[in-house]
Amino acid sequence: MPKLNRFNIKIETGDSGTPGPVQFNINHHVLPFENAEGGTGPGEVFTGGFEINSFAHTLALVGPSAGRWHIRRMTVDFDCESTPPYSVNFGEVTLDDSTEVNLWQDSPIPAFDV
Repeated sequence: MPKLNRFNIKIETGDSGTPGPVQFNINHHVLPFENAEGGTGPGEVFTGGFEINSFAHTLALVGPSAGRWHIRRMTVDFDCESTPPYSVNFGEVTLDDSTEVNLWQDSPIPAFDV
């Protein structure tokens, strides 16, 4: 597991949004995003990030404290130590106060033709 320097997220909200705040869970610590822009209402796009500089044993997007949040898609950009930056795309999901989405994905394995 490489050290996570920073991650950025882009969230496209579907039919039902949330008033926020948008938070994530890193190693069982719930935090708000830095440099948050946009919104989480129906059809809106939210972007944010966080400089971690630690190992991400757990990393998850936290559901809203009330109601349901329909997410159409998400993209997470990872900047890890000793690996090239990479992005992970997530599909549709609906979150509530009892759910989270696991965001941590290992970097892709290098591929080559033989």
